[in-house]
Amino acid sequence: MDEEAAVAEARRRWGRRGAVSIADQWRQARCLVGELCEGPRFRVCGRGATWEAAFLDADARLLNASRRRSDGHRGRSA
Repeated sequence: MDEEAAVAEARRRWGRRGAVSIADQWRQARCLVGELCEGPRFRVCGRGATWEAAFLDADARLLNASRRRSDGHRGRSA
């Protein structure tokens, strides 16, 4: 997936606020996907070495968050 396809996927997932970014400070997880918030803020929803990995991370974070809400405990469920 190239950057243009990643932007399209981010917009599909998060609407017109969907965006991508590259973080130079993390070599292993430079590709960031998420949404633009008020002002110049970017909410990271997923991070990975490739765009595909970043979107998979976003899916995993969403799944883990839904598990936390359903069982009432913080952190990963056993």
